[in-house]
Amino acid sequence: MPYYRIEKKHAKEGVDVSRSVMERSVARIADKLRPLYDLLCSRVRAADVIFTDATTVKIARPNDRSQGSKRGHVWIYLDREGHHAYDFTETWQKEGPCNWLATFEGYAHCDGYKGYDSIFERDNVTRVACLAHVRRKFIDAEGSDPDVAAEILARIRGIYAIETQARKDELTADEIKVLRQEQAAPLLEELRARLFVLEASALPQSPTGKAVGYALNRWDDLLVYLTDGRLEIDNNAAERAMRPLGIGRKNWLFFLNDNGADTAMVILSLLRTAEAVGVNALDYFRDVLTRIDREPDLEKLLPRGWQEHFADPVGQQRSKALQLLTGK
Repeated sequence: MPYYRIEKKHAKEGVDVSRSVMERSVARIADKLRPLYDLLCSRVRAADVIFTDATTVKIARPNDRSQGSKRGHVWIYLDREGHHAYDFTETWQKEGPCNWLATFEGYAHCDGYKGYDSIFERDNVTRVACLAHVRRKFIDAEGSDPDVAAEILARIRGIYAIETQARKDELTADEIKVLRQEQAAPLLEELRARLFVLEASALPQSPTGKAVGYALNRWDDLLVYLTDGRLEIDNNAAERAMRPLGIGRKNWLFFLNDNGADTAMVILSLLRTAEAVGVNALDYFRDVLTRIDREPDLEKLLPRGWQEHFADPVGQQRSKALQLLTGK
């Protein structure tokens, strides 16, 4: 919710808290929590498998106000443990992800954004392309070439069905790798052969031609997931992590300035990580803010550490309070 709507909501309840006070309060909270945010970012950078994506946000009053409003960019860096690290940059330039991932080594699930390319020039970083993006390209082609699109989409569904079965059977990473190489690899090879045939007949600028070109240009990266059972067939984890921003833009519309964007990155990173871990986010923030000045081990105050060390007693206190309130 934007601050002005929270201000009105409080006013109806007889609480006079201006939006400017709320803005300053949240900024102070973010400053207090920033050491946790920095530690969270370091945890994601140390992972060997991550997911990344980006979206645009509007900045109403950038630092250089002579330019008027502008578009900024929010990036997500997410590991397999559910640690969400959001980052804000003023531009869409490659320096944003390149600097953030300067020390990263491992597999990175991402889309075809050219700004990532220099990251993958390093021998210790491997791109994992997203089959869901290929699928969407052929969905876009359904209107102009429904028969071809239906065929390719059916082939892709067959490949995804293998992933569904692996999750249902709760296979280990090694077992997933074997399953993919036995069942998915042949289906992908058949798909590639069909795409080569379509490439020869489809107009390059047609929706089908663009979909075929998109898939074939990323083919080697699409196959990487076959080599390691820890990897995913797509980058949907990062895209799901971006949904709060997509939904939020319809409510709060913009960040007031760059500082507000930085504040949001701290809060959002810890909030989404808490939700991914499965802790009550409100309990988490309330409790951590009382502990952060006296707890020397910040690992205990990250959502997963807090869940292990503090969640149960805090939950018990809440239950007791509710019992006193309700008499039950």
